[in-house]
Amino acid sequence: RARTTILLRLDTLLSGGGAYYDDKTITVEHVLPQNPPAGSEWLTWFPDVKDRYQWVHKLGNLALLTRKKNSAASNYEFKEKKKSYFAKGGVCPFVLTTQVLNKNDWTPAIVADRQKELLGILEAHWQLKNRQNPAMAATQP
Repeated sequence: RARTTILLRLDTLLSGGGAYYDDKTITVEHVLPQNPPAGSEWLTWFPDVKDRYQWVHKLGNLALLTRKKNSAASNYEFKEKKKSYFAKGGVCPFVLTTQVLNKNDWTPAIVADRQKELLGILEAHWQLKNRQNPAMAATQP
């Protein structure tokens, strides 16, 4: 529940505060699936099991979806997931999720960059600059 709340706060900040959310229908989507299928491009981008496990739960790998869209996205390949994220007409109500559309791949470097960006937004909003523990660097899996 805390994870969803943080993602909703981020989405609100990114949208300029004009978004409305029905919390009952919103779920957290792992862009890199928790259980990618054998032979998928996910395993090419994230070949090490331990690293993949670390990345899958990072803020930079998370997006918001409605329950219906989340179950439809499943363990698809990245290009298929992106298609499933958008409603008819190519619209998604979540800025965080729309950011994913701009990427051609979903590699550790992309997740690390997104992680750093999203943490920076939260740090600025909550005035947490210079409080990050160096051992918890955003770019580490």
